[in-house]
Amino acid sequence: MITEQGTTLDYILNCFKRNSGKIFFAAILCICFSGCWPFRVAVENIDRTIFDNPDSIPNRITHPFNDSVKFSALWVGHSTTLIQIDDKSIIFDPVFNDVIGAATLRSKEPGIDIKNISKLDLVLISHAHMDHMSLGTIQDLDDKFPNAKLIFPYGAEKYLSNYNMDMVRMKTGNSIEMGYVGETKDFDGVKVTTIFASHFGGRYGLDSYLWKVPGYTGYIVEYKGITVLYSGDTAYDEYAYKVIGEKYHVNLAVIPIGPCRECDSTGNFSHVATRGALMMFDDLKADLMIPVHYGAITYFNDSRQPVYVLENIIAEEPKYKDRVKILTEGEQVVLERK
Repeated sequence: MITEQGTTLDYILNCFKRNSGKIFFAAILCICFSGCWPFRVAVENIDRTIFDNPDSIPNRITHPFNDSVKFSALWVGHSTTLIQIDDKSIIFDPVFNDVIGAATLRSKEPGIDIKNISKLDLVLISHAHMDHMSLGTIQDLDDKFPNAKLIFPYGAEKYLSNYNMDMVRMKTGNSIEMGYVGETKDFDGVKVTTIFASHFGGRYGLDSYLWKVPGYTGYIVEYKGITVLYSGDTAYDEYAYKVIGEKYHVNLAVIPIGPCRECDSTGNFSHVATRGALMMFDDLKADLMIPVHYGAITYFNDSRQPVYVLENIIAEEPKYKDRVKILTEGEQVVLERK
């Protein structure tokens, strides 16, 4: 197994031995043409990472789980989102590191301290990229919530260690033949279903681009009459989300809006942009949307550019005004009370 502390170096060295020519050529291309965004992002942020600290968030919530609440969502930052549905607490893609991927300082501290999460039932990982799957964070959650379920797609397991949490690997639904839906598992009444995503697996960049490692998914979570869709990183697809929207009545869709150079567009082959996220929202016919995957890391331009564009679109298209909930890092919205 691959851990941050133990065998990552051995894994990388073995990869070099098996694929040294490919790696050397790809590394040269990445450095010369900056087409490998992890390298570019790390270089552009290295001075902040060494000399700065993330901006602090005043008055962070200390009691996110509330017995009087039926349905709430708290945006921790980047893609990390904490959901309460009745008596269940669920977190998507938990990353609580100040430094993401060992080289990029997040712009703001996480919106909540792990020590203030009092209850956690499910930890859902969409893919193994370092801005979505933090091994340090998973270890912290494992220490505190050993009885939780750690759920991840096939292909991500090679980057995980063994934890006390119940580790659940799920098949994905990334094809039209499967109706854009993978498998469903029941966890004490909470139904979790993998759904379509158009992205790529792997963790270290080269394993993603060269070896096409599998392991990426979105999720549908159903419990007590409430349905949440978490898309994970994905490109826009003109068919997939219409089909999913016909299969499920989605109460809340958590959808990325970046990174993007041209944010008033559908995005690129692996990341939906702001306009594309709203098209996904429309295709799903979801009740509400929370935008994520912006603000923490500077990719191409201002890290908040995706949400600036979103605010402009909402101002011009009032149908989104009360249905798209733009949260600040650490903000929690109560969607239904008991």
